[in-house]
Amino acid sequence: ALCLWANTGIPSVSLQSETTSIKPQVMQQLKDRFKKVYILYDNDFKNEAETGQNPGREAAKSIAKTFDIIQIEIPSSYKAKDSSDLYKQYGKDIFLRVLKQIIK
Repeated sequence: ALCLWANTGIPSVSLQSETTSIKPQVMQQLKDRFKKVYILYDNDFKNEAETGQNPGREAAKSIAKTFDIIQIEIPSSYKAKDSSDLYKQYGKDIFLRVLKQIIK
């Protein structure tokens, strides 16, 4: 969340883990406050290649459906599980370009 906010100016929050639930009233406060609310969990592409499962994607999909918010994900082609990995591997310009592509 810090990497996103610091480099894009987009307010971001982070749950303690992908297995942590968000209270409905907290989500409603976010939805009342912002025009769009996105969920960006890890793209567990390595796990998916090994086991066929992508826990980050599935958890985000569930939350997006439950709260009617927009799920986004770092494309697997970048081999970066999250935004901070993307920034570290490719630098700020690519980071910003990818974020603009997935936040439409």
